[in-house]
Amino acid sequence: MDVMDVVALVGAAAWTPQLGTWAWRWLTKPTVSLYTHSLVRIGYTMDGPIVDSTCALLSQNKDAILNGLGITLKHESGATYRFDWVGLSEDLSEVQNVMGRTISIKKTSLPLVLKVLHTGVAQVFVRFHHRQFKVDTKHPFADAVERFNVLIKAERVKTEEHVNDLFSEPEFSRIVRLFDSQFIWVAGRYTAVFDIRSPSKIQYRQHPYDFTLSQDDVDTLRGNLDVIRQDLLQMMKTRIIPPVQRAEPMYTWRQVELTGAQNPMVVGVST
Repeated sequence: MDVMDVVALVGAAAWTPQLGTWAWRWLTKPTVSLYTHSLVRIGYTMDGPIVDSTCALLSQNKDAILNGLGITLKHESGATYRFDWVGLSEDLSEVQNVMGRTISIKKTSLPLVLKVLHTGVAQVFVRFHHRQFKVDTKHPFADAVERFNVLIKAERVKTEEHVNDLFSEPEFSRIVRLFDSQFIWVAGRYTAVFDIRSPSKIQYRQHPYDFTLSQDDVDTLRGNLDVIRQDLLQMMKTRIIPPVQRAEPMYTWRQVELTGAQNPMVVGVST
């Protein structure tokens, strides 16, 4: 063995630990954990049933890319509902203004992908919408919009009184009945399971939670049906009565406390 052979061996030995590190990172799957604030917000609006939650995401071993967050709710009666993310708000930093008050800098976006670094914690506010509501209301909403445009073109809707009478039309009365039938909230105990989706193979540490809705909670949320009806009228009036401006609807929400999160289960995830 000459000197050049020795040099080559020493060089190869020097690279061995680095190559081992790269191989470990390439072969190792990230393990993602999701933790949620103990209080979540339950609602019912023009967008249907809603769950709002502040979540913290951690990734072990290496960074993880997520392209979906969801919740499966199961009522004690056995009824099951699927919710998907529709909006994200992420805390980026905090600054102090000249008065000494702390202001949070946030980034709000439509959910496409979310990167969770293995060197920190991603804390996001997530809005979840009921999947079936979107499916069941898509065509009735489109029919009502088409009918409204036809009536405007035919000059059959010119005044506020004309708009108020629209709910006697089949397309619009159907919308009112639809909102009533899509109200899923009932009193009782729910199990909430948060899940994630990823374009890559990852491990997910899943935490089941529980929460309870009282009859008072349900009655309060059901009161939003009147707000929705008024908001529908207001939206139509803004189309035909120029001075009328759509007021921001004042929905009532309920905050519920999550319990559980014991004995997390690790599951494999990939899209």
